[in-house]
Amino acid sequence: MEIIRHLSHEELSDLVIQSDQQALRPTLEALPEWARTSTERPEHFWQEQRGAVWSRIALDRHPHHRMARRPLMLAWSALAAIVLLAGLMLNRAPVVPPPQAQVDPDHELLMAVERAVHNDGPAALDPAALLAEEMVQDLPVAHSPIRKKEPTHEN
Repeated sequence: MEIIRHLSHEELSDLVIQSDQQALRPTLEALPEWARTSTERPEHFWQEQRGAVWSRIALDRHPHHRMARRPLMLAWSALAAIVLLAGLMLNRAPVVPPPQAQVDPDHELLMAVERAVHNDGPAALDPAALLAEEMVQDLPVAHSPIRKKEPTHEN
């Protein structure tokens, strides 16, 4: 332990690498033998493999067999296309309703003014309106608040 404390960083790294190499050496030396053992198969296995390969080659040579596979491939292609279209339809965004008509604030203001002009006023002010009309009727024309700006002169 005392020796490890006095080692530099590089020396400590070298020591760790050497230790790892010593630990891995038996595993790496045994690896070729393990690979050879795992690939060794009985002759019966290899005969079955050869038979399967030759039978596939023989089937591929017959045009009758190739023709039999076409409808199957066509069916799978059609099924894949249908699934793709269904997925696209499900992922499509929902239809957005048409936008509402925009309200013009100037037009709304004009409509409110028109309604206010046609409205005689609140019902609570009806007696005051009658009183004002009577007062205006009692005034002589000379004292009327409505005067013409220019008197008419006739020659």
